[in-house]
Amino acid sequence: MSRANKIVLYKTLLRPVVLCGAEGWMLTKEQAVLIFERKIFRRMYGAKYEKGEWKSRTNRELEEMSKGGNIVKWIKGQRISWLGHLERMEEDRMPRKIFIQELEGTRRRGNPKKR
Repeated sequence: MSRANKIVLYKTLLRPVVLCGAEGWMLTKEQAVLIFERKIFRRMYGAKYEKGEWKSRTNRELEEMSKGGNIVKWIKGQRISWLGHLERMEEDRMPRKIFIQELEGTRRRGNPKKR
């Protein structure tokens, strides 16, 4: 199978399944998502033969070869898209209510009490 077909399959089949609902994720572990994507690309592009040795491709080479934004940039773009959707949403819809709601009260300081 050609690389072009592998990339198309990745972008149309694998990426949407992995990122289902990613608009709501907290990206505290961006690095883990990037590592996943690089693993996939390393499999697709394979190693390179240079000066009589097989070498693994660097992260920079993988970024250049993929010719697109990385997966974290894609997630952030989806978040912005979802934010625009929320802004246009009617006031009585539940996601909109949650988005514009102000929290009331304060939280106790310290650790939660044990029961």
